[in-house]
Amino acid sequence: MLFWRKAFEKMFKMSNISLVYFALSFFLISPIIIHILEPEKFTNFAKGLWWVVVTTTTVGYGDYFPETIPGMIFGTIVIFTGLFLIGTLIAKISERFTKWIKMKEEGKMDYRGENHYVIIGWSDDKIKDTIKEMLNSDTVHNIVLIADLPSSPIDHSQIHYIQGEPTEYETLDRANVAKSKAVIIFSPQGVPAKYADGQTLLIATTIESYGEKMNCQIYTIAEILKENHRINFKHAKVDELILSQQSISYLIAHASVQKGSSKLFMNLLSTESGEKIYVINKKKEWITYNDAFEDIKAMGALLIADHDDTSIIRRPNAIIPDQAKLFIIANESSFQKISEALS
Repeated sequence: MLFWRKAFEKMFKMSNISLVYFALSFFLISPIIIHILEPEKFTNFAKGLWWVVVTTTTVGYGDYFPETIPGMIFGTIVIFTGLFLIGTLIAKISERFTKWIKMKEEGKMDYRGENHYVIIGWSDDKIKDTIKEMLNSDTVHNIVLIADLPSSPIDHSQIHYIQGEPTEYETLDRANVAKSKAVIIFSPQGVPAKYADGQTLLIATTIESYGEKMNCQIYTIAEILKENHRINFKHAKVDELILSQQSISYLIAHASVQKGSSKLFMNLLSTESGEKIYVINKKKEWITYNDAFEDIKAMGALLIADHDDTSIIRRPNAIIPDQAKLFIIANESSFQKISEALS
């Protein structure tokens, strides 16, 4: 018993390459040996290989079995060797799988996908709700979350957790930020506004310099807490700045004066509502904004802006630039019609 225990321990300590070589040698040499011991029963290599495989992986089918004493002794060796070999393989696979799960949960595995969204920061309510809304969208498939937590705060097949500091290039490399669609920087929790926005700025400038190093444009969205800090982000090349606290204040103030307006805004922002905000490119046939407006309206949608310019409704005869990004309000079926018309 002690012999077999030590044999199993030695086999388990073998490197993966050594174990593979041992397994190949075992399954190639054993059929030859049984053929030599019982040539009348095992007339060729194929029959010997079949017997070795079913003997080591199952109890055997009984179609081929040794009949001589030397053959039986060798059969016993094959049974025990196969038992420890298969057991070792299963144990190693289980160990590697468990290690993989642990590394993934702890954020120690690199992400090598592309066209994903990167979220920096964590809070149980705000960021969790953001991720939920993003995953409900048809255009978001994978999200990489960067945070300095001991383990992943959210369990979802479309979310990959990276543990690390977002101000370090190594962390951005591990999240494959250079191949992402966009990076969203959330304001840190539990930090005074004047310091929180400073930390957000540091992360934004790190991403900017990382993009220059990787020779790529990284679309960056950052949350800030104070309006007077906006000017500090002027040279950080942040594509969009969102004043979270002030936006809520504006929404509440507007709702108190224009009753019901908050419901309209929330419906447009929520992916659970039938009507959503979509972005489309210019159609070749559209010369003026009025051309686009009428065509889009005929397909059941409403044109509201070009980039952040909402004044186009008052300039129907203005020429649409080729680089226009037209924002529309539409339901899913109307958006599909428009997408097909643009393709």
